Amino acid sequence: MLFKLLSDGPRTFRALLAASGLVGLQWLGDAVVTRWGWLVPGTLVGLLLLLGALFAAGGVPQALDDVSTPLLRHLMLLLIPSVAAVGLYAGLLSQHAAAFLLVAVVVTALMLVVTAWTLQRLIRRSSR
Repeated sequence: MLFKLLSDGPRTFRALLAASGLVGLQWLGDAVVTRWGWLVPGTLVGLLLLLGALFAAGGVPQALDDVSTPLLRHLMLLLIPSVAAVGLYAGLLSQHAAAFLLVAVVVTALMLVVTAWTLQRLIRRSSR
């Protein structure tokens, strides 16, 4: 129903609805994590809920694409606090450099493997 509303109606209404949906999913993810005491960020749960909704809808509605494109274009601005924290805790990171590097390498390798696997599946699906 939500995705039907995103494709119908005035453009401003659709954009507001899409932005509200993104904020709502983030809030819902935070609520789920708080309620069940999970040790993952609520925003990650919200993103997984968004991914599930997009799979159910069969794609990204145009209104959601219009709202999310400027956000993604300026994504680096959201990483400034993380970069500042690395500078602030440089001493602590140097004490645990081996563990930090191991985790960074393993997570990066895992991300590359999952991305390659996903790309292969999408290529196979589109060539059918």
